Amino acid sequence: MSKRKIAYIVILLAVVIGCSWAFISAGIITKNFKKEALKNAGEKQEVNVKNLIITETKEDKKYWELYAEKGYYDNQNKVVILYNVIGNFYDKDEVVLSMESSMGTYSEEKKKVVLYDNSYFIYKDGTDVRADRFVWQGSDKDITAQGNVVIRKNGELRTFSNEAVLSEKMTNIKIIGRSRTELYKKGNFDGKI
Repeated sequence: MSKRKIAYIVILLAVVIGCSWAFISAGIITKNFKKEALKNAGEKQEVNVKNLIITETKEDKKYWELYAEKGYYDNQNKVVILYNVIGNFYDKDEVVLSMESSMGTYSEEKKKVVLYDNSYFIYKDGTDVRADRFVWQGSDKDITAQGNVVIRKNGELRTFSNEAVLSEKMTNIKIIGRSRTELYKKGNFDGKI
């Protein structure tokens, strides 16, 4: 055999031995990797949904509903993350409160809804409330507004506070912390009384 053929055989054997060694060592290094990935994938599952509706009903009576343009469900935390949310509260099959927010969450375990970012509520009587965050936990609980709360009622009253507690039918408002209230002539926010 010529020296050239022997050199090719040696190089070929070196490449085969090198590839075999790399393949075997990669298998040893990653042998538990697939098991861990499959184990963790079974624990955490996420579902992405477009046009999502969440509703609370009891005895065929609808209490509230939320519609989200998109959202996802995280089963590990049992929370639904909602984007571009609108919703309604009902009393005797009539809307008594409507809401809008760019982001919110719904906790499946606690039955708790939290709305963040550009959140806005408007009641049947025309009273509107803006806040950084709204929290409620079921139809029989009050709604808590937190952070930069502004309440306007019929063009006659405007309040500014850090926190407020609102009933879902707007029968009671409790303002918490430092606040400022402005009174106006009926329907005229420019003329103070």
